[in-house]
Amino acid sequence: MRRLRVTVLGPVRAWNGEVEIDLGPARRRALFAMLAANANRPVTRAELIRALWGESAPSAAVGNIYTYVSGLRRALGPAGGLLRSGRAGYTLRLEPGALDADRFDALCEAAVEPAAAGRPGQAVALLDEALALWRGEAYANVTGLFADLDRHRLTELRIAAAERRARLALAGDDDALIADLTALVRDHPLHEPFHELLMRALHRAGRGTEALDVFHAARRVLVDELGVEPGPALRELQSRILAEPAPPVPVAPAAVAAPTVPGRGRLVGRDAELALLRDLLDAVGEGRSAIVWIEGEPGIGKSALLDAALHEARARGHRVARGSAEELSSRIPLHVMRRALRLEDAPHDDPAAAVDRVLDHVRGLTATGPLVLAVDHLQWADEVSLLAWERLAALTRWLPLLLVATARPEPGRRDLARVRRGVSTRDGHLIRLTPLPPSDIEQIFGRTVGVPPGATLRSLAPLAAGNPLYARELVSGLVAEDGVRVVDGLAEVDARADDMPRALLDTVRASLDHLSPGARESLRYAALLGDEFAVAEVAAVTGRSPFDLMAELEEAVAADVLVDAGSELAFRQPVLRRALAGGIPAALRPTLHRHAAQALADNGGDVTRIADHLLAGPPEVDEWLVDWLVAHGAELSRRAPEAARELVRRALAGHRLPPAQRATLTALRDGLDR
Repeated sequence: MRRLRVTVLGPVRAWNGEVEIDLGPARRRALFAMLAANANRPVTRAELIRALWGESAPSAAVGNIYTYVSGLRRALGPAGGLLRSGRAGYTLRLEPGALDADRFDALCEAAVEPAAAGRPGQAVALLDEALALWRGEAYANVTGLFADLDRHRLTELRIAAAERRARLALAGDDDALIADLTALVRDHPLHEPFHELLMRALHRAGRGTEALDVFHAARRVLVDELGVEPGPALRELQSRILAEPAPPVPVAPAAVAAPTVPGRGRLVGRDAELALLRDLLDAVGEGRSAIVWIEGEPGIGKSALLDAALHEARARGHRVARGSAEELSSRIPLHVMRRALRLEDAPHDDPAAAVDRVLDHVRGLTATGPLVLAVDHLQWADEVSLLAWERLAALTRWLPLLLVATARPEPGRRDLARVRRGVSTRDGHLIRLTPLPPSDIEQIFGRTVGVPPGATLRSLAPLAAGNPLYARELVSGLVAEDGVRVVDGLAEVDARADDMPRALLDTVRASLDHLSPGARESLRYAALLGDEFAVAEVAAVTGRSPFDLMAELEEAVAADVLVDAGSELAFRQPVLRRALAGGIPAALRPTLHRHAAQALADNGGDVTRIADHLLAGPPEVDEWLVDWLVAHGAELSRRAPEAARELVRRALAGHRLPPAQRATLTALRDGLDR
């Protein structure tokens, strides 16, 4: 039997060996697409009916499904036996790699290891092979709810792969990168990271003016199309280019230069943590060494605490070396250590010899006095830099050295976890920064806007979830939207706590970029379900098995995005859920809510949660909604009368309800109105 091959990354097509198969009319092709996307597992008739007709299935739908399956078996010819029927539904058997979407996923996953191992060329080649599988928009010749959902999912993964490929190429010497990024910006003008990467590539090439032109073009598109300003990443990059028009020329002074860091006045809260660091600075001045690991979520204030500690170190006359690891330089061996110690001109030889050179340099520096060596964003450091950090940690037994690192949780990096464990093994200090209390967030509000916050602005403190970066972006976004006014010397806002500025939501979404694309996609759908959800509910909404979802959701738990909530999972902070849900296109959200409602109902979900999704769905009332409301309206009336009242109102305003259903709903309405 010749091998069956299927493509969905473009028009849905199939081949039996080298012979293309005629998949027939639109609905038969759509049925085949859903079976192929769910290859090797049964797809129920109910799932197929919903995928093909949505909520408007004809009475003959079951018979039509049988006709389409029979037609497909005939069209498949010798491969017709691969389309099997069973009590659970229909199953299309495909060999591994026979579906182009599966090959795309496998190639993207294969690129992770060489990228992490400092082999960007190999990773780029794998991503190029993955992206070359695309032949247009996914499911280009198929319509329906399933195709819409999976098309959105695959498009997000395609964009993520293209962005990842560009970031890897930016760290190397890809001469064609600017042209590639220009094409990506043209094809995806609303995807801000492509604008950011093009700006970086142009700036690195010494074309700073063109990089700034890209920023202004991006701003025009975002304002014209979405009515919003560029996000923090683009704004910060523009400021950096304006302040430093050309790439800096590396210099290597003989001694370690003291870095320029902000004064202590920027730090809000963290009194206990800063007091510990002051004690350790006093101790290293007396010749006693220590190791410190500062960790926490993005934006929680790790770098600000480090800067305040280094300010204190300089005030005591200590020598300070500070390096900051960068995601784009994570493939360059010892990059962050070379920069911190001003060893950029040292030869790039065998990694072991290079590490020995770093250790010898540190020994020389500490021979004349205490040294504070700090590495910010250690989660982006290369493997050789982590090895150097571990060996320096061992040296703290004998040298007057205070070794400090900041890092955010990175569930996928075992080498980083090993380095962190080594801190405890050597009696180091683990400082985990937790969310700030509301009083500190209010103080950040005042510093950001320039005047003390009034009662209405202070009432928004919970939206920041204790995160200093979120607090600054919240206020900055309100100011940019003309939402802040000064009344009697206090900053006040309109009472609109439910309206989060886009700048805040963009910042929160960016803080989740370290998660895998699959985890972010699963979290978006989980976000539709509310602050708490069950894995089975996410499985029902996405059509995936709970087993497949668990690895992605466990990654989110390890990254402190989700927490256990008894028999369910919950978003650690509501702002995380709202940011993720906001990442789903607005036009698609009502359809997804409607799909979620029926999926939850089919799985015996809670009536109040189902009602919430129905209220967020399209305003049109269909037969399924009326049937569900007739069956569950009494229970919903007891538990959520306002939701019941609105759904009953919509149903009664619909057309041609059968008399029995109209009588039932009218009685429900009358009971709610009493």
